[in-house]
Amino acid sequence: MAIHRPPNVLVSCRGNRGMVDPRTVSRRAARILGAIERPLAELSIVLCDDAFIRKLNQDFRGRDMATDVLSFPMAEEVPIDPDLDVLGDVVVSVETANRQANSAHIRTIDEVTSLLIHGVLHLVGWDHDSPASEKRMFQESSRIETLVTGKPLAL
Repeated sequence: MAIHRPPNVLVSCRGNRGMVDPRTVSRRAARILGAIERPLAELSIVLCDDAFIRKLNQDFRGRDMATDVLSFPMAEEVPIDPDLDVLGDVVVSVETANRQANSAHIRTIDEVTSLLIHGVLHLVGWDHDSPASEKRMFQESSRIETLVTGKPLAL
């Protein structure tokens, strides 16, 4: 049986422990890219555990703690061929997502999707550094989540 994977989305696992299916994440990521009108953009996703994301958070943000999602825009790191649409990397702690999903009484894959949307929006320039920008980013996240899963973000 052939596994369909969008050629522009790469999902790797670093401690996912089977909590979410990487193929489902890949399909949802492709829908997210379509929702932001960049269906051919290249995106790398790492599904990891808390130990992995904690080290990244310490190394890149100086925060010695696990977090739920980190984004690493490619354009900030290396010069990119302007003809390529390479967004960068989104790292999601499935371990944290699972705890958050249990607390919110939702499925882990839906929490991972919410975190992935959040990370992708950061890659394309969205931020939440003020109440107004946080509200706009939440509205955009909710719009995308509805397109991807058929339901808006859980509050």
